[in-house]
Amino acid sequence: MEIYEALRFFRKKLNFTQKEILPDVDPSVYSRIESGKQELKINDLKRILDSLSLLPEEVFSMAPLSKDQQKFHFLFTNCAENLHGENRKDDLINYYYELSDKNKDLRELSNYFAIKSYFAQVWSEVDEIGVEELDNIFTMLSNKEYYQHYDYIIIRNAMRILEKEKADILIKKIFSTKKNKLQTEPMDDAFYYILLNATTTRIYEKDYTSAKKYIHLAKMQDKERKNINYRIHLKYLENLLDYITIGDYQYIQRIQEYIHLLKDIGDLVLANQISTDVKLVLDGIDEHIDKKDYPVIFVKYT
Repeated sequence: MEIYEALRFFRKKLNFTQKEILPDVDPSVYSRIESGKQELKINDLKRILDSLSLLPEEVFSMAPLSKDQQKFHFLFTNCAENLHGENRKDDLINYYYELSDKNKDLRELSNYFAIKSYFAQVWSEVDEIGVEELDNIFTMLSNKEYYQHYDYIIIRNAMRILEKEKADILIKKIFSTKKNKLQTEPMDDAFYYILLNATTTRIYEKDYTSAKKYIHLAKMQDKERKNINYRIHLKYLENLLDYITIGDYQYIQRIQEYIHLLKDIGDLVLANQISTDVKLVLDGIDEHIDKKDYPVIFVKYT
């Protein structure tokens, strides 16, 4: 659905006439907007949303600006939730090959990196992230003064395989940049999961001091507690780290409650991944394991 179609849908459902939407504009002008025959200016869009008492998110949920990204998100999620079935695998692999052979913009680089980060462990068709490739990404990100949505996604996925020193550089820069008035607040888990992934990686490496530092920093984010998924996952990691360092069984019981909650709400993929994750950590990860083979927690925001 296009934006003009969504506006027409909402106007009719809310029982407004075209004249009522933009009272000072000829109804024929608004009619052309609703039919897609006239360009919709941003100021007019703001006025239309005000007239209909709509949030921008309500319109864009029906008429996403990036249909290509919506398609990628569907393919990525579909394949991640069915790793060993054919499902949409061929479509995602073909998209991966397409990206491999072209100069990529930031969105495409983020998608390409996400595919490699998540599927290289399970699909032979997807190559692992190379050393030079990772160095190039780090150089690009460390030189940035302003971070966009797709930068956050790339950094989130890179946390698992970056050297600790480089991960610390990016984390320090991101969270200091966040205080800059020119840096807008991120709107989704792409930002929050940077710290969660960094914490998980330090736990794998048995660097519990750094893991505690990341958890402390993570607690300082989302002070208005708007992101419940972030808060729950952070609490899970805190309980896991407390059990490892303190040894009180109550912390494991809390993790089990979290896993049961995920199952109750139908998120079986994440519940099973965390169960496997906890077992690996408690059984002891081989110190000589390649960082690229660390378990990957599936995040639906791409």
